[in-house]
Amino acid sequence: MRSKRAPLLIVAGVVLALSPLVLYWFIHGDSDRYLWIISGPAPFSSFGSGPVQLFMYAGLIVVGLVLIAAGIFSHRRQRVEDISLR
Repeated sequence: MRSKRAPLLIVAGVVLALSPLVLYWFIHGDSDRYLWIISGPAPFSSFGSGPVQLFMYAGLIVVGLVLIAAGIFSHRRQRVEDISLR
């Protein structure tokens, strides 16, 4: 029986790894929107600074890659278990 966990982890990892592109477009796509975001409340006002953006983008990419690796590992482990049961 195949596990549904591996494809779910891989898809979630790809979405998280690609989300910095969408987030960058959302923040920097329009100068009015950029000013609206950085003049907002506490967590959003930091989005204009380079270190916060770097930490946020790198964190999303790292978590995405970890989820992709976990999905691949889980898929391979399931395949090894399926082969050993034959």
